[in-house]
Amino acid sequence: MRLLLLLLLAPLPLLAQDDALAGITFKVDYGRYTMNDPDINDFYTSYNQFYSSVMIRPFDTLSMQEFSHPSLGMGVRFANGKAFGPSVGLFLTRGTTRHTGQAEFQNRIVTETDFLVKDVVCQVDLGFHAGQLLYLHGHVAGHFRTTIMDVGYYYQDGSYSIGNEYDVLGVFHGWTTTLDVGANAMLRLGRVIIPVGISFPTNFASDGGLLSFTDYDITRVRWNDLPRDFETWVNDPANIDLEEGFVRTETFRSVRLNVGIEIFLGQK
Repeated sequence: MRLLLLLLLAPLPLLAQDDALAGITFKVDYGRYTMNDPDINDFYTSYNQFYSSVMIRPFDTLSMQEFSHPSLGMGVRFANGKAFGPSVGLFLTRGTTRHTGQAEFQNRIVTETDFLVKDVVCQVDLGFHAGQLLYLHGHVAGHFRTTIMDVGYYYQDGSYSIGNEYDVLGVFHGWTTTLDVGANAMLRLGRVIIPVGISFPTNFASDGGLLSFTDYDITRVRWNDLPRDFETWVNDPANIDLEEGFVRTETFRSVRLNVGIEIFLGQK
């Protein structure tokens, strides 16, 4: 973060003209992250079906906006010209969210899935301003998402287990990286900027693997990834499609709609 700020501050003397705006900003925003139907819902649905005869409360599937959350970050914005001119910005934000799902059996054992999702966004804005009041930008953003999911059992006495007494229990981990493109509009009121933007993930430089065991035990007889079809994984694992049969982190890619507040910590 310190190196990033030094690089951002380097152009300030060149842009610090009488009709220029240049400064470091602190940003708080809320991102509404909308996924397509994620593979994890196939796992929930198949798990519910497999245990339907002995389950009194099935898993709820994830909503498409389940991983929405607030973020904090820092950045730099520059704008030249009083009435009209170019405007650029660069900022880095980070946010996290959690989600818990539960399924309960007739014997009062509860299967619990605990998600921890971490998002880091590095965004570059390029556009123009009108009167240093209204800003219109296109942007590109590197979006880095870490997804961690614990699958554990709560027993009747309240004890919790994430051990290997059942194959599905464990800690799963995955990364998703995308280059997002989008647009945003901003309203400046003195030292305060109110941005609203939307970003769409692209396939360029994208990366996504499987939601895989991080505590994999070599004595396990099944693959160390979370299955989409739980029944096949239990009864006939050899028939699982190796390309599509497991939960893929790429299905956690999101369209991001965000609104926030930026405050200039120092400006020309």
